[in-house]
Amino acid sequence: MYILFQPTQLFFIYICFLLTCFSSVIYPLSAQAQSDAYPNRPVTLVVPFAAGGGTDGTARVFAAAFGQQLGQTVIVQNKPSAGGIQSTAAVATSNADGYTLLWANTTTLGVAPQLLPNIPYDPLKSFQLISRAATGPLTLVVNNSVPAKNLAELITYAKSHPGKLNFASAGVGTVIHLTGEYLKSRAGIDIVHVPYKGNGPALIDVMSGQIQMMFIGLGHVAQYVKDGKLKAIAIASAKRHPMSPMIPNFGESGLADFEITEWFGLAAPAGIPSNVLEKLNDAFRKTAASESIRTAFTSYGYDAISETPEQFHAAVEREGLRWKSVIKPLGINVNQL
Repeated sequence: MYILFQPTQLFFIYICFLLTCFSSVIYPLSAQAQSDAYPNRPVTLVVPFAAGGGTDGTARVFAAAFGQQLGQTVIVQNKPSAGGIQSTAAVATSNADGYTLLWANTTTLGVAPQLLPNIPYDPLKSFQLISRAATGPLTLVVNNSVPAKNLAELITYAKSHPGKLNFASAGVGTVIHLTGEYLKSRAGIDIVHVPYKGNGPALIDVMSGQIQMMFIGLGHVAQYVKDGKLKAIAIASAKRHPMSPMIPNFGESGLADFEITEWFGLAAPAGIPSNVLEKLNDAFRKTAASESIRTAFTSYGYDAISETPEQFHAAVEREGLRWKSVIKPLGINVNQL
């Protein structure tokens, strides 16, 4: 059976064919032109937690200086979700054009992928990692109503009041949560996890006494501790921190090898154009090298750092292996959290 076309139909088919060929050439050229002009509009930096915590605070400090280096406004967008997972996954599947970036942290790329089954992204494959920006130890603080001045007294009190102490976190699967679980296991105490959507809301409830304790970056509580509004029990570092040298570390408090680092860094969806990545890398290096950034991060209790994408990749890989070795012995069932 033969199908006969009228001359006008053949002409239409021919034009469609030419347009298809033409678009296959023009579209890549147009996409290349857009990436060459990057950035020609504001860039969004997604923070997968609520405002008020270390992730949000460091992101806002970084975004202002980073935008100056890029020559464009960088808008910080808080998208709190359970452990930051859904918001992180949304960035992974967004357009890989450099206009949507992620303020990643220990939780989203290091801890959660080791704890939660079927997580909707791969920390090493779903993102183009650019560099970590800040790193620092966590500090255990308690409300003043808790009758303990040091770690030994806190452990003794917790053992004599099983299930009565609550510890807050920025959500299930966060580094704050897992550090609390790690303390629970190492000290042999029964404390109850209460998840929030960010460190900011969690800290408010610890301050008010609704929750008794939590781990958090030192910079966010140093002044409260100094003013006597919170008690600092111990810092999870190898040595005391110069910001608050009166706070002992866990090792000298009787719990050896209890060192937990929280870090933050810049990541983009995998597959961004190489010239866009080069611009992001260059702007990052210049931002990280500025004295204002170093001073600002220090005020939060973090050290400013700068890495190559390869170094960031290796750091995330190490973090995953480290938390995998911690999580397995804890026997945590995420379906019960």
